[in-house]
Amino acid sequence: MNPNVDYPRWSQATERRIGEDGFFTPKRKTLMFNGYGDQVASLYQGMDLKKNF
Repeated sequence: MNPNVDYPRWSQATERRIGEDGFFTPKRKTLMFNGYGDQVASLYQGMDLKKNF
């Protein structure tokens, strides 16, 4: 997931995690590659991350 590119129907910049206190918990900033950027960044080398979000 690329939080810098919006999905056609909604923004990916923030998220609400499953299991947190419902709709009243503030959303948190979405991390690049869901927080696994260090581990998976090499898999995405050379890809256009705006086109293939």
